[in-house]
Amino acid sequence: MTDTALTLRAAAATDAPALAQLTEELGYRADAEILRQRLALLAERPDHAVFVAERGGAASEPTSGLAGWIHVGRVISLEGGAAAEILGLVVGTIARRAGVGRQLVQRAEHWARGQGLERIVVRSNALRAEAHFFYPALDYVLAKTQRVYVKPLGQ
Repeated sequence: MTDTALTLRAAAATDAPALAQLTEELGYRADAEILRQRLALLAERPDHAVFVAERGGAASEPTSGLAGWIHVGRVISLEGGAAAEILGLVVGTIARRAGVGRQLVQRAEHWARGQGLERIVVRSNALRAEAHFFYPALDYVLAKTQRVYVKPLGQ
């Protein structure tokens, strides 16, 4: 990515197709309409925020459009209390290693402070090796390792 201007802003419903494309780059199935519905639900919750990093330039330029997104939310647990948690972070392939992820994380941290939260947590898949260098470079400390178990609840 070149020295294109980057704007951080709240995600809008019209961003859903670009959010889906970025999400698929990371290997997750994503449907733009489903993401649009989820954005609408999250927009009603003051304890969650989704921010996008938008590159400047003409819409026809390959460096324009969304470079990444971050979803941050307030979580609470009985033993740990309230905290912010980065629930998703994706930076597009052509925007990686250009400071986009750092800026999105800083925006999430700013949001968390505005919520009166004193700590922020992020969980990262053990297979995402780049993330295990990225977060410590932003002063995140490895607190524990864990396994995540999922059980589908048939409808």
